[in-house]
Amino acid sequence: MRLIADNGGVKSKYWKKLSKVLAISAMFTPLRVAERLWYSPTRMARVEIAEAPLYIQGFARSGTTHLHNVLAQDPTFGIVSTFHAMAAPMFLTGRGWLERLIVDRMPSTRPMDNMTVGLSLPQEEDVALANCSRHSSAHLLSFPSRSRQFLEKYSTMRLTSTEMSQWETTYLDILRRATYAEGGKRLLLKSPANFGRTAVLLRLFPDAKFVHIVRNPYVVYPSMSHMFKSMLSICQLDDADPEDVTAAIRDSYVWMMNQYLLDRELIPAGHLVEIRYEDLETNPLTELERLYSELALPGWGQAKRKFDAYLKTVAGYRKNSYEIDSETIGVVDREWSFAVEEWGYKPPD
Repeated sequence: MRLIADNGGVKSKYWKKLSKVLAISAMFTPLRVAERLWYSPTRMARVEIAEAPLYIQGFARSGTTHLHNVLAQDPTFGIVSTFHAMAAPMFLTGRGWLERLIVDRMPSTRPMDNMTVGLSLPQEEDVALANCSRHSSAHLLSFPSRSRQFLEKYSTMRLTSTEMSQWETTYLDILRRATYAEGGKRLLLKSPANFGRTAVLLRLFPDAKFVHIVRNPYVVYPSMSHMFKSMLSICQLDDADPEDVTAAIRDSYVWMMNQYLLDRELIPAGHLVEIRYEDLETNPLTELERLYSELALPGWGQAKRKFDAYLKTVAGYRKNSYEIDSETIGVVDREWSFAVEEWGYKPPD
């Protein structure tokens, strides 16, 4: 309700969708209250995040999900699962029975690219943040007319001191709950929103390690446009021109990429690896071994077997294909040329 008030209300054409959302929220209120009483913030504040997370960073549609799914096969890592993220305010209380209630009602693939989804698979911690807080750029999917405002604020964390404190409190609570659920394992985290807040993450976790994955901007742009157009019809509670939303997201690429190029200088030596999606796709085990070596991650031998087995299961997956026309090339050349030059890309043949 606070989100609705903050973002100008909901038009009558979306009241049916809103009523469903509010009914589900109301239905689970007792469970949220029970969780807050039993797993209180005070209790969770005592959970130690003993080892700083490993962050996968990259703009949306750059291969972050694929890399997340692969690395999550290493049993030494803990994750924020899809169930953790969906039921963030109550997942500790609802473990088991609530998962069984939800699982049969979930789609088997994502709407934008047909990648497999499942309650136990790794998910973006920013989804959990959006389900617990107003402080997430993910809310632009509900209020696309305010996409630019959300992105200007959260792409590079341009928050007031009060907002930053609220964001930090909620974010750390999510990570502590995930750490508790995962038995204290080091967390493997991935959210495209992290791409523009490296400095904030380093302030919270000075020993954090980072993997930045980059993909050809001429492919990222049409893939990103397709993703948000696919998601808007599912989530939106107000009206917006999809082209305006796409333009705002294109600008966020500029803000976040430039911020990352500045902030990566703050990352200690041996705590950052940069890889190309195309190299990961072509020589996955070679790139993963390099990642483990440069970040001094333990257990490569065991992890390699897990990675190899998983990669064989997804060998038949077919990515969406996009026509890289002259308009796409023109937009990327005009707005993202600095990234094209930084990473040495050119339009695909």
